[in-house]
Amino acid sequence: MLRLACAGAIGLAFAVGEAHAAAFRVVVVPGLSLADLSSLQTRGAVGLLVPGAGSRTSRALAEAGLVRAKVSNSANGSAHGPVLLRLSTGAVPARGPAIVLGLPRDGSEPNDRRYPIAVLGHGYRGLLTSRSTRIAGLAAIDDVAPTALGRPDRLRWRAEPHAAAKAAALDDRIEDHRATRKPAMVLVLGLAAVLALLFPRAGLLAFPAALAANLALGAFGITDLAATLVVLGLAVAAGAPLAALALRGPTALGGAMAAAFAAYLVGFAIDGSWIGFSPLGPGMVGRYYGLSNVLETIALVPALAGAALLWRRFGALGLAAMAALALVTVSGSRFGADGGGAIVLAVGYAVLAVGLARAPRRALAVAIPLAAAIVLVFVAVDAATGASSHVTGALHGGFGGLADDLRDRAELSYRVAVSSWGVGLGCAAALAAFAAIAFVGLRADVPPPDRALLAAFVVAIATSLFVNDTPLDIALAGLTGLWVLYRWTTQRDAAAFAWPPRRR
Repeated sequence: MLRLACAGAIGLAFAVGEAHAAAFRVVVVPGLSLADLSSLQTRGAVGLLVPGAGSRTSRALAEAGLVRAKVSNSANGSAHGPVLLRLSTGAVPARGPAIVLGLPRDGSEPNDRRYPIAVLGHGYRGLLTSRSTRIAGLAAIDDVAPTALGRPDRLRWRAEPHAAAKAAALDDRIEDHRATRKPAMVLVLGLAAVLALLFPRAGLLAFPAALAANLALGAFGITDLAATLVVLGLAVAAGAPLAALALRGPTALGGAMAAAFAAYLVGFAIDGSWIGFSPLGPGMVGRYYGLSNVLETIALVPALAGAALLWRRFGALGLAAMAALALVTVSGSRFGADGGGAIVLAVGYAVLAVGLARAPRRALAVAIPLAAAIVLVFVAVDAATGASSHVTGALHGGFGGLADDLRDRAELSYRVAVSSWGVGLGCAAALAAFAAIAFVGLRADVPPPDRALLAAFVVAIATSLFVNDTPLDIALAGLTGLWVLYRWTTQRDAAAFAWPPRRR
């Protein structure tokens, strides 16, 4: 009898705790603005809300994601799944507990605005924090339902006496950051392409130089467009040629490639927002931390070239060390947290390893299962250490879940590529040029390791187009990277890179 009473008491306690946690009403307040957070901060915790993922949004898309706790890219339409809660529309409640927020208007509009959100009651006070964004003051649309239902992944808060002002400053910073991303990418890729034509070794070093400048801008919190373009321009146009004059041998060049990844690894360990708010960082729409697809594609050049260069001096140990450093930096849950990047790197390194081993062509069939094994082992180790992100979460569904995730990624990439005439034509033109350079480069009279490097990059970019959701960015960055590698492998000083490699 006593056991039954205890069990009933425990069950009642859990039921009361769940009811208490789920007591939040969710109220959409038409016309709610960021200025209203000043009054709401005296009653609870406040922040900014991103209404969805993708280039477009609407009231219907935002509500579908909110009530289902799912973010769906606008190219895929509304989120699907069970409805977890109901919304009400009206004025800010006089009393809590409640979650009040603003949402987009009816009709499609650009997804370039953050909306106010406040959690009132149950002790919330200060600035909202989110596990899904890792940025204090910024919440995603799929954070709302878990908070209303009291789930472990709900929004939290931190003490902040001027929370509304912090949220407003964060909104300005995100807006400045978004305004610099496209110009910064175009500048870096354009300068790298020109350098590859004039000074191929400088063209190769343009990528680690751009990565270093991008990290420095993020670390110092510089978001001004003019300052950003000046720093990136000087780093690539002046820094890369100077480095090319100083770094001539394979070991020195390979070390420069590895140094870029080591710098990002340290940057992530100190403060992930350095990369998150860097000019080439995530767009703060569906992805808020780690590496963006642009950064991942730019980093692919030093990742593969560095491995090939270090292999010349240290053999398989050099390749393995560079691969481990790149994989941890790009896809570690505590660092880059880029699941697509893990797959791209694994495929690239598998193809590179087969080519460097001078195996017969049929051995390329080994590359795909080898890449899969690399990704699965790495992600499993990452999860076993207690890390958590969408990368480790992809394992929860087993092989079937991974296959479904890859299929969804490929479908999303296609939908984005054909979402408009401009994007479609841009992708088609970039990929046609990419295919032409790949055809010429893979038939060029170059040493086997160089052909292996070009093949690895081509296959890695093709993989990236399937597993990532920004095909135009990947096509443009991939085209530039292949052009740089083609020029470097066909025009460089043969004496300094003699084959077979010289042991020193």
